[in-house]
Amino acid sequence: MVVDLYIRVSTDEQADKGYSQRSQFEVLTRHCEQNFYKVRHVIYEDHSAKTFERPEWQKYLNRIRTSRSKTKGLVLFTKWDRFSRNAGDAYSMINLLKLSNIEPQAIEQPLDMEIPESKIMLAIYLATPEVENDRRALNIFYGIRRATKEGRYLKKAPYGYKNKAREDGSKYIDILENEAKLIREAFDLVSTGDFSVEYVFRSMKQKGFRMSKPNFWRMLRNKHYIGKIFVAAFKDEEAHYVEGQHDGIVALPIFLKVQDVLDGKKSSKIRKSKPLLNERLPLRGFLSCPNCNKNISGSGSRSKTGKYHYYYHCKSPCKFRIRAEKANEGISQILNDFTLRPEMASFIKEEITGFLNIKLNQNNQNRNGLMVKIEKANSKLKKARNLLVEDKIDAEDFNSIKRECQSEIDRCESQISGLKLIPKKDFNMLIDRSLSVMGRLGELYENACVEEKKIILSSTFSKKITFQDEKVRTLEINRFVNLIYLINSGLVAKKKGTNPSNLDLCRQVELARFELASR
Repeated sequence: MVVDLYIRVSTDEQADKGYSQRSQFEVLTRHCEQNFYKVRHVIYEDHSAKTFERPEWQKYLNRIRTSRSKTKGLVLFTKWDRFSRNAGDAYSMINLLKLSNIEPQAIEQPLDMEIPESKIMLAIYLATPEVENDRRALNIFYGIRRATKEGRYLKKAPYGYKNKAREDGSKYIDILENEAKLIREAFDLVSTGDFSVEYVFRSMKQKGFRMSKPNFWRMLRNKHYIGKIFVAAFKDEEAHYVEGQHDGIVALPIFLKVQDVLDGKKSSKIRKSKPLLNERLPLRGFLSCPNCNKNISGSGSRSKTGKYHYYYHCKSPCKFRIRAEKANEGISQILNDFTLRPEMASFIKEEITGFLNIKLNQNNQNRNGLMVKIEKANSKLKKARNLLVEDKIDAEDFNSIKRECQSEIDRCESQISGLKLIPKKDFNMLIDRSLSVMGRLGELYENACVEEKKIILSSTFSKKITFQDEKVRTLEINRFVNLIYLINSGLVAKKKGTNPSNLDLCRQVELARFELASR
């Protein structure tokens, strides 16, 4: 009789159970010699037996379909789990082989298919490996789910992290600081609402950010970057997040601001994607046309000599334009005029310190109040758990209470994370640093890169800047900056017995018009 030998292994079976191809070949050939079988084909397979979508097995099926031989043949293997680990697929394949006059047979678990009772043993032989597979898969699933609920990240590390292993073999992920720095910068820029996501993505790509645009949008929504792990829904357990064992890259308040921007809850000042930055055109995006009030762009124009001259210009029919050097010098001159005398700096520091002390006390009170709410929610959840154990409430009522309490706890923890609890010694240092910056704004602007210049401009001027006849028209200054320099100009002075709240009156005064002399 002509027989074909089917030899299948998988890596784990070869290592754990000794199902090597050589071992199976020796057993099968010895059996053929003892029974005087003539071996026609030997099929070596290194593939899972969960389905029959196996490369070598499919080649074998094509071979017997095209064969014109009507002689009855056998396909031999050592055990039925070498043939299949899926009972339903195995029965279908047995019937398919019968159409080609081929009978499958396991030499270590032989069956006489002409005896009806043999079908019972065949069902056992086929179902046993399938049950083993299902049990192994279920154990792996529960193990992964348990580890996930404990806050362990078991998948391939996302961008900004790297998979690592401890000495005991346990897996974990650690932050890659170079990538994490770009992620933090991206979240910071989006959270301001001043830049579109498209602009931030393009800026990060220029700095070496390695991520596609769809994945970048997903990253901005991914709570993994604040140290959370997602647990998928399973049976009666709803999907939820748990605290991860890894460190977050982004601070929670920044992440929440980004979600507000993406959800449209925080309006963006710059809706459209911004052009790439140009060191010669730092004012691009901050100028408006004096004739049509539209935004002014900027570009370089090459002369006949091959030299480039840069201009800010309007795209509308009015054709307004101004030399970039003249406009840049005008803004630098205005910023250089912003000076801060030492006595005024001392006065401002005293006022800000008083305000921050009040704010700090309020934050401490708010934090204590939120901690009380968290304790109440935990206490309520504990009582509900005891009632569930005593069968006084059912699982559905308990889950409803649990969701309500967990939502309250998450909300309070989010608010606590958003509170700026800066130690007094730290905010004194921050005030000194800020006042130092305010006192030399022009110097910092001239020495800054184009990105830093844009930050200074957006922080100083609250609306677009307009040039006409090479002169800066009325500027609207940020209210805080406006207040500081009006005080410095002597419009308001602190006197003994003066109510500090009267200082608010100066906020109603706008800076005078700036005129730049032509050169």
